[in-house]
Amino acid sequence: MDTHEAFAVLSDSDRQHVLEELLETEGRTTVGVLADQLAARRKNRADELDREHAEVRLVHNHLPRLADHGVIEYDRESGEVVLVDASDLEPYLTDPVRKRRIPIDE
Repeated sequence: MDTHEAFAVLSDSDRQHVLEELLETEGRTTVGVLADQLAARRKNRADELDREHAEVRLVHNHLPRLADHGVIEYDRESGEVVLVDASDLEPYLTDPVRKRRIPIDE
């Protein structure tokens, strides 16, 4: 993946959060967990409507984009999301000098 593609993938804070979560959970989570987290991030609490909107954004936008770039695989039926290869994106998600994650959008 070239730099332009990497920046396109990382241009949305929800996709950044998905990748950070996958990197922190050893590469495996579910759409439901991600939707809960995205909804809570936006309002510091999540009600059912916020969670449903987050899930729709994930399933119809963010997860397909990440899958199209070969970064993740996800099973719509089971809701499982698996990190496949974020090696091209990790340099933009971590601080190579300090070897720690950079807070991307706080």
